[in-house]
Amino acid sequence: MARSAAVIAIAVSCAAMMVASALAKPGNDKGQGHGNAAPAIPGGSFVFSGTERQLISNYFLRNGGYYSELPPGIRRQLVTKGRLPPGIAKKALPPGLAGGLPSVPSGFERMIVGPDVLLVEIATGIIFDIIRDVVR
Repeated sequence: MARSAAVIAIAVSCAAMMVASALAKPGNDKGQGHGNAAPAIPGGSFVFSGTERQLISNYFLRNGGYYSELPPGIRRQLVTKGRLPPGIAKKALPPGLAGGLPSVPSGFERMIVGPDVLLVEIATGIIFDIIRDVVR
């Protein structure tokens, strides 16, 4: 009984050290934009606001014809790699929608990829945020 408690204590201690080590690594706060939290950018992080999400969702509920299928592997890469694959088919937001949204910071772009709307840093292709399954 005492031996199993000691093994558990060592395992917990090792896990705590691994977490502390990962948090202490320089640049750990830069994330890879997996749709959950945005990487740090000068002046703070940038994601779709609740209002933008609502406007985009409402637009595509009323307007269809923008959806194009993506292979499942490519769609998974958008989340797991947090970066646009080279040569991926992407579309600009329709003018009627883009004109009603607040402007994005310089160097960023909203785009349609498959059934999703993405917020992407143009120079790196890093995905900062994703609105999943909204495009019809």
